[in-house]
Amino acid sequence: RRRGSGGGARASRDDMTALVLLLTGASLAPGLQRPVPTPLLPGRWSAAACSSRAPVVRCQEEIPASALENIPPAAMADAWMRDEKARELGEALKGCSVYLVGLGSPKLEAVGRIFSRRLPKYRYYSVPELMCSTYATLSGGEEGAAAPMMSDLYEAEPMDDVTSLARAITDQVQQYTRAVVRSWEGSVSTSDFAVMQQGIVVRVVGMEPEPSSGAVEEAREGWAEKHSAADVTVSVETEAPTDDIVFAVVKGLLEFIEKNPGKSDEWKSKADALQAEGWSVDN
Repeated sequence: RRRGSGGGARASRDDMTALVLLLTGASLAPGLQRPVPTPLLPGRWSAAACSSRAPVVRCQEEIPASALENIPPAAMADAWMRDEKARELGEALKGCSVYLVGLGSPKLEAVGRIFSRRLPKYRYYSVPELMCSTYATLSGGEEGAAAPMMSDLYEAEPMDDVTSLARAITDQVQQYTRAVVRSWEGSVSTSDFAVMQQGIVVRVVGMEPEPSSGAVEEAREGWAEKHSAADVTVSVETEAPTDDIVFAVVKGLLEFIEKNPGKSDEWKSKADALQAEGWSVDN
């Protein structure tokens, strides 16, 4: 259901559910090659990023020898250490998904993307980005028009509708193992955490959220307090480099798993059960 500023037909909940399935579940079904769109800038959707005809930018998988020569030995050792810790975490997680919670911040988006790339065979899902993508489609915007941001949803839609959209998308992405999921900042209800805590919930505190309307700013105070229900809390400095924040998340998770070794068997059992039902841990 939507209440667009320009009026028009309302989208039914069935329409919304079908679209969410298309953007999340169907895009990962075996044999399909339609990936979830990835924005070029955090928090913004790009027509080029969403187009199946957009050119693919390929990066070198190995650092050129000439560049390696210019990297200080201490920096190189630190990079190797961080990579090894990420691999250690990937093994310890045993396919368990990780949910990142925190107030809406482009930096948290970047943390989620980099973190997922450090974990072998993990995928990244941004619930806020999928919310914006779904809303843009339901709104029937013109092709090539500026993509909506969360601030647009907050301004145009009742908070109950925004919450319903977030829950529908979260329900879809939680079906997959080996996922790093950046949750919507307002997903703080008991039912929201019941879904997220099928994996491990990590709260990242200290990053400056994007400015928003007065009503949302007031709501954020309550949201931030309820984020404390997360399994792991990582406190960072506002200006901390993104890679340092990612490493702090890795260390926090390793410490949590070390203190809760029994959970590893539970996560592995869930992953095995999903595989038996036909779900792929790689997808």
